[in-house]
Amino acid sequence: MKKLVVLAASILLYTLAQAQEGSDSGTSAGITIIPRVDVNPTFYDGKFDEVTLGNSSLYTLFEGNISENLSFSVCNHWLSSEPKYLYQNTWRSDDVNWCDWAYLEYSLGNFLITAGKQVITFGGFELEEYDFDVHLDMMSGLFNNFQCYQWGGKFGWMNNSESTGFFLQATGSPYGEKPFDRMTYSLQYQGNYGPFSMLYSTNLVGNWGNGYEWMFTLGNKLELDAWTLGLDVSNKVGDPLFILRDGVTAFATAKYNPSDKWEFLGRCGYEKSTKDMFDVILPLPVTVTYPGSDSWTLGAAAHWFPLRDSQDLRLHAAAAYNSGFDMVSLTLGAIYYLRFPWSK
Repeated sequence: MKKLVVLAASILLYTLAQAQEGSDSGTSAGITIIPRVDVNPTFYDGKFDEVTLGNSSLYTLFEGNISENLSFSVCNHWLSSEPKYLYQNTWRSDDVNWCDWAYLEYSLGNFLITAGKQVITFGGFELEEYDFDVHLDMMSGLFNNFQCYQWGGKFGWMNNSESTGFFLQATGSPYGEKPFDRMTYSLQYQGNYGPFSMLYSTNLVGNWGNGYEWMFTLGNKLELDAWTLGLDVSNKVGDPLFILRDGVTAFATAKYNPSDKWEFLGRCGYEKSTKDMFDVILPLPVTVTYPGSDSWTLGAAAHWFPLRDSQDLRLHAAAAYNSGFDMVSLTLGAIYYLRFPWSK
């Protein structure tokens, strides 16, 4: 891990030095340091249970252009509510670690090629959200349980107006313990037509046996002035033990931005497994049965950006209810985006 940190630091110093030479070289870079602090009391069956740190974390986002056609993006997750696991899991594919993604992207005309650790192109617009921005108890089981950061490559095409795009990807699978123990193959269609946008994905995810889980997701978004409405639907349910289960996941989102200072968010989701008992062959192998799920998630949040002419500081309050656990979650917190070079 120390070698990776040294390499990342070397790339940072080199790129920032090159960026000082001016824009003629086509080189630029920026880094954002993102601390978040949450206080998260939870209640089960109507009774107070505990206060956790919620989505408290420390991230950095390092992005830029090495040349006119070659760009890079690195997102590091340095601290969480249980930071030791980020570093114990450094080379694991089935759990999160301190490096969310680190990839190079080469574009030539309408085509692009991406190589490195990246996000599996599955899911709808829910998966477009940064982990450090969201309230985890309002998100779906797919968002919280499917380890989408995997090593691999992607090939894509976008038309000249960037309204239509197709992407093919091959990456490791979250069912594998190490990179490429199992494989995931993905196809995604992107459409942006005026106020309406689509993210439609289909995936073959290598599972614990010799087979694949077939998953599709239809993501839809409609932007109307201060309102943004979304609906994501999938044929899978995210599960903390078995990663994916057959079923249906449907989450609707409404976001309202009355001004630059305020943002209000509401989410409603339904998750149901289509099987009452779910048989899984574990690597031992051992056959395990697991009961079906049928649950609703309801959530609402308010975000306030108190700084003048800036949205770098966000104060937030959120509440969520999950019927499957009969859990109520409350969140109060703050997140700050410290940007370098400084820019609005």
